Amino acid sequence: MIKTLFAALLALVACGALETDARAQGADAADIVRRHAGAGTFAQGEAELTGAPQNSQTVAALGMIKFARAVETLGQGLYRHGLRPPRSGSMPILRLPVPENPHPEPLSYDKLRAIYVRFLADLTEAEAVLARLPAGPVHLEIDLNTVRLDFRGDSKAGPDEALGRIIARVATIGRARSEPDSPPWDVGFDRADMTWLRGYSRLLSSFLEFALAYDWHETYDGAAHLFFQGAADPSGQRAATEPQRDPIIGGDAGQMADLVALIHLIRWPLAEPERLVKAREHLKAVIALSRQTWKEVLAETDDDHEWLPGPGQHSTAFPGLEVTKERLDGWHAALNEFEAVLDGKLLVPHWRYQHGIDLKAFFEQPRPFDLVLWGTGHAALPYLKDGPQISRQSWGQWQRVFSGQFLTYAIWFN
Repeated sequence: MIKTLFAALLALVACGALETDARAQGADAADIVRRHAGAGTFAQGEAELTGAPQNSQTVAALGMIKFARAVETLGQGLYRHGLRPPRSGSMPILRLPVPENPHPEPLSYDKLRAIYVRFLADLTEAEAVLARLPAGPVHLEIDLNTVRLDFRGDSKAGPDEALGRIIARVATIGRARSEPDSPPWDVGFDRADMTWLRGYSRLLSSFLEFALAYDWHETYDGAAHLFFQGAADPSGQRAATEPQRDPIIGGDAGQMADLVALIHLIRWPLAEPERLVKAREHLKAVIALSRQTWKEVLAETDDDHEWLPGPGQHSTAFPGLEVTKERLDGWHAALNEFEAVLDGKLLVPHWRYQHGIDLKAFFEQPRPFDLVLWGTGHAALPYLKDGPQISRQSWGQWQRVFSGQFLTYAIWFN
């Protein structure tokens, strides 16, 4: 999911100057922005962009820089408390590959929640900037392998904070492209990519709103130490335990027990239920922005280092993933079904029941969330109703169109 943490182009034009080509507008400023990206000094880059004339180039650049800073600030918070990123992709935010912190600060539930609240606010600000993108051409070209995010917060971004490595780790698309001998990874970001980035900001915001809607204090107390070196131990008992290698399952049996407890502890009372309504609104916006993104892609006439290519273009970002008309038609069909699910017009099947789950009601009529009870079906009972359901045939069709890689394309397409 977090693939666009890169710098952008700053266009400096005199007041009243005639409109020029996008590349010419920001030629000198691009060097400044690339310097900040390579040094991991996005704050200085944001200050320069904020003070520049607000044309299509500078607004696009400022929105991208703000998004990059949002992720960088999140990474600094996670690094500060000694995050050990899990390998599982089911925890996208905790999967952010921050460096290992040899001296982590103590962490608490309230501090972690505050980190998420700050990330949500930063994403909202970045998306708001991109939403006011004025008319005019956008072309922001940069070598992603040169971009650094200062996760340590020491103004000395190193190779382990390289964007190429982060994209490879988080997105699981393509291969790592940040090794010292890697060729340049030049990508030219255009107007369609700005709409795409707005969609990703809203997608991440929906995850955050969902998490913040609940009180997961009990989960934190029982399992935060699995992810953070600085996590507090309220009971004071964990330090007394020692690793026990299980002869059957191998590895640390105590850690295995903690993972089982983690699943059991995902039973969250409501804390701020109004956030669930916002989460659904974000998801609806993601669908609308995806449609707009592809409308803009298909209107392009160039083929210049594309991040999102149309059927007649080539992908510089992930050349192994081909975009065809059939695949775009399949993607739009999937968007239509996702939207119908969010609107309660298509129901989500549950293995146990003939009736389906009304996902709209789930967001608008919130109840405490219990992962185990959702698995058994008990938590689904208030949301069951009779009606058409999204089918396995749809999934099979999507997989056929995308050659078995639908989820990979979905991460990229957004």
